[in-house]
Amino acid sequence: MSNAALAVKSVSHALEIHPVAGRIGAEIRGVHLSGELDAATVEAIQQALVDYKVLFFREQTQLDDQRQEAFAHLLGEPVAHPTVPVREGTRYLLELDGAEGQRANSWHTDVTFVDAYPKASILRSVV
Repeated sequence: MSNAALAVKSVSHALEIHPVAGRIGAEIRGVHLSGELDAATVEAIQQALVDYKVLFFREQTQLDDQRQEAFAHLLGEPVAHPTVPVREGTRYLLELDGAEGQRANSWHTDVTFVDAYPKASILRSVV
């Protein structure tokens, strides 16, 4: 059995956590973020966020704006950006569109300039 296979942590009958680097990052498999998530699954995702700091949920093609916001609510109370307007039809989502010529390749922080900054940011790629 490979070292990668040994590192897989199965936390429920379907959810698997695969570390992707030495100290940071894990891929979560076996979960659809747009569906109903039970308390044990949400707790496992919360703990994985604490343990690995960055989580990857691949192939979440069924995730739309409303479902992304619903998933965010499971992790805590979402916070709208204090200076950037939200995407139309949403309460919290920002849209970064490379086709619009917006630069996203410079260093930045996600709202760490406020007194009570959010514990996490969620990034969804739509191609």
